[in-house]
Amino acid sequence: MNASEDLLQNTIEKFWDTIPSVWGYVRENLRANAIKDFGLTLIQFHILRHVCHGIDSIGELAEKQQISRPAISQAVDLLVEKGLAERRRAEDDRRYVHIDLTEAGSELLDSVFNKNHLWIAEQMADLDEGQLQTIIKALDIMKETFVSACD
Repeated sequence: MNASEDLLQNTIEKFWDTIPSVWGYVRENLRANAIKDFGLTLIQFHILRHVCHGIDSIGELAEKQQISRPAISQAVDLLVEKGLAERRRAEDDRRYVHIDLTEAGSELLDSVFNKNHLWIAEQMADLDEGQLQTIIKALDIMKETFVSACD
């Protein structure tokens, strides 16, 4: 059974009115924490996050961030100096350098994300159990709708 066209259009409008702004606040809080509380620049935070997700070369990082290789390389150098990342030559091709997080880099990222998690919990603290269950259900439906559509 399909929803009425008016209800569908209202849902789409509510989606566009809600999701980008909510995600924007969450993302901005995450970035602000990384910069203010953990002494990272925005690009350093993004590099750590991307390396954590498996992007591990200067070229890949530059492409992902859409900035020059020298700029990424310089930011990586600063992360290495801070002890948050390390460069590792590939075994099979000594010209290729992998970027890895150090234990300190992983711990820092965990701290940034944990602080953001606590902030989200503070934002949602006044919601009752029914409201939280509704949000979970709605998010499950959205994930099922959009993720399965993209697979």
